[in-house]
Amino acid sequence: MLKLINLEIKKFKLWHYWKAVSICNIAFIVLLSMMFFIEIDGGKIPIESFDMAASIIGALVRTTFTIFASVIIVKLIIDEYRNKSIDVLFTYPIKRKKIISAKLTIVFIFTFVNVLFSTLFLEGLVNLADANFNILPGAIQLEDISRHLLTAFMNAIATAGISLIPLFFGMHRKSSAATIVSSILIATILNSTSEDFTLFSILAVPLSLGLFGLYIGYYSIRNIEKKDLV
Repeated sequence: MLKLINLEIKKFKLWHYWKAVSICNIAFIVLLSMMFFIEIDGGKIPIESFDMAASIIGALVRTTFTIFASVIIVKLIIDEYRNKSIDVLFTYPIKRKKIISAKLTIVFIFTFVNVLFSTLFLEGLVNLADANFNILPGAIQLEDISRHLLTAFMNAIATAGISLIPLFFGMHRKSSAATIVSSILIATILNSTSEDFTLFSILAVPLSLGLFGLYIGYYSIRNIEKKDLV
């Protein structure tokens, strides 16, 4: 499996995506800074607490990388089916399940790692900025940091599972558009923020959808030795 994953990464030059991930994180920093300074200029308190900052950061990161994952699904799976290049892979003396499992594992790990890293990175910057410039009303407690570490980890796992759901929509017609549009809808619905609240705030929702995403991954490969995906 590890060899297959490594071959897929090399084949599609996925290591180059670190540049796009870096650009995303820079964009997050710029956006958060703009939000802060615009609100300050208007005489308002831009970020009322560390919880609020974490909520905004989480929504931005999860939305971005859920959509990003759908782009990778298109590249690794949908396009290969549409271009019939997957037929060549299936002629190799390797089980089809292993081939598709390797592709799905890449999507899962990519999403998990980047959601977790970006969340902790941005929350760390907020913590650092508050320590030096006192940008938040009230102090950030150690318990807050510990709680958000666990939350970031759980949200990263849930988002990684959810990132596989668009595969279900994309594979019906081997459609790149359906894959990406469905990921945008899912990410928007789950991460829309209203008064510091998102559906991700209800732990059962992201975890249930994350498990559903894993089921989609399983459902996609269960009969692949006999027929095409889904």
